[in-house]
Amino acid sequence: MSRHRLRSGLSTAGPAGVLTPAQRHSERAVFAAFAYDCLLLPPYLWVAIQVDSVTMIGECMRGALMVSVAIASWLTLRRIHRGQTAGYDFGLGKQEQILSLMVALLLLVSAGFVIWKAVNKVPGGADGIGVLNAVAVAMVLFNLFANVAPIPPLMRALRENPSVIVRTQLRAKITKTVGSSIVVASVAVAQFGSNPLVSLWADRAGVAIVVLVTLRAAYDLIRTALPDLLDRTLDEPLQHRINRVLAEHFEGYDSIEWCRSRQSGSQIEIDIGLGFPADRAFGDVAAFARRMVERIEREIPHSEATVTPVLPGDAA
Repeated sequence: MSRHRLRSGLSTAGPAGVLTPAQRHSERAVFAAFAYDCLLLPPYLWVAIQVDSVTMIGECMRGALMVSVAIASWLTLRRIHRGQTAGYDFGLGKQEQILSLMVALLLLVSAGFVIWKAVNKVPGGADGIGVLNAVAVAMVLFNLFANVAPIPPLMRALRENPSVIVRTQLRAKITKTVGSSIVVASVAVAQFGSNPLVSLWADRAGVAIVVLVTLRAAYDLIRTALPDLLDRTLDEPLQHRINRVLAEHFEGYDSIEWCRSRQSGSQIEIDIGLGFPADRAFGDVAAFARRMVERIEREIPHSEATVTPVLPGDAA
């Protein structure tokens, strides 16, 4: 008798083509997260160039790069929710993590650019405070609001529909909010200061803080994405949950042939091979394996378990 892989028939997805309220909310939250930036970027960049603010130029470059990734993330999220993943047997978890790595790499690129600009900037002349200086400060305040506004919807969407894409966008917005808060103070000093040297160093100080926050965000994203891309096994607490379920049902099988696990994006995959006696009825084996699958998936949210019955002589 050959092996039979059994999976649970449970599914949280709605009928084909019908989105749940949580899925709709997560799509709107991710869309709003980059829509604000798209509206603000053109005037922000023009003002930044006019007043020669390296801090603002760096913020604008980082925002433009991350908007492109955010749009790709939104499109990917829509595909996942609509089940348009027929060409990916194991879902789009790795694609989600690749997007996370893209965000991290673009953050590093933007950090290097603003460092180069800050180092090469020289003090300007004392031209006095004009309208553009006031507009520059107003723009960074608007940018701060644009970063803060999407955070509550993203947090709600993450609670309702956990996704690496939503989590990545939330982290990016929180990071940008912290950086933008410092940028407001830095740009205000640089634009309203009467001493060119003080304005230069205020600009450089703002750049330094923004770069540090950016590097920290890039590190967090890389640390999260790489283990999934390399198919690292689940963390120890989750492994303990699997072992607990196996221990609770130990009387129903003869041996554990294998127990493999990995996390792909927000989806957790668990593959277990259990040995059974040759004279046991297959219907009994299948029913037991199905109970095991459903118990594991209840114990570990967002998991997909597979239990493979293995008869004597079939073990891999």
